[in-house]
Amino acid sequence: MITKTEFNETIAKFDILEKRGSFYDMAVELINNNFEIEAYLLFLATWNFANFRYAVKDFDINNFKIKIVTLKPYFDKLKKEEFSSTDFNKYEVEIRKIYSTLSSIEGVKYTGASKIMHLKNRKIFVIWDGYIKGNKSRRYYDRLEIVKSGKWKIKKYDNNADDYLDFLKDMQFLFRNIEFEDKNKTFAKAIDEFNYVNITLPIQEIEKQEKLEQKKRGDS
Repeated sequence: MITKTEFNETIAKFDILEKRGSFYDMAVELINNNFEIEAYLLFLATWNFANFRYAVKDFDINNFKIKIVTLKPYFDKLKKEEFSSTDFNKYEVEIRKIYSTLSSIEGVKYTGASKIMHLKNRKIFVIWDGYIKGNKSRRYYDRLEIVKSGKWKIKKYDNNADDYLDFLKDMQFLFRNIEFEDKNKTFAKAIDEFNYVNITLPIQEIEKQEKLEQKKRGDS
């Protein structure tokens, strides 16, 4: 079981390790000042760069704006909900519609969809990425401390809306015992930070070391 102390200590590490955090704050500030589209584009360009850079030249901003507007009624149904207490089964239709629409956009896709959803409703939606989805080699996950301790079970999620919905439910269950209070960030954001520090960053470091070792072997 993940303890409150462990959770809070990990969140503190995120603020030290991740230098792009200020872009998140800037995006939130844009949202608060009614620059919604600008906030999404900033977030995609900084936190979804690997995907967005390939589509930015042909990115249809007007179509993107239209889709955001059409999704407003679906987002609105969730705006009063909180992550820890939400019955996600009740909002399956809305979440599937939002995720499917956003993830179909080139330059946004699956990770980007969760990021836009989170910015739109920071109290409900948790961000995921390929590492957190279990899309990397099993041998990477087996080396993670959080996996070896039994506090995180390896599960592979597909990129579809049903699996994102399952992910939200799984995160709600995994962190069900955590009472999180922070006026500067939501519980959903804190969960993302916990996952990022314990899963994404360690695997990225393993990948980096393996590439260095391969290069050394190639140069020798």
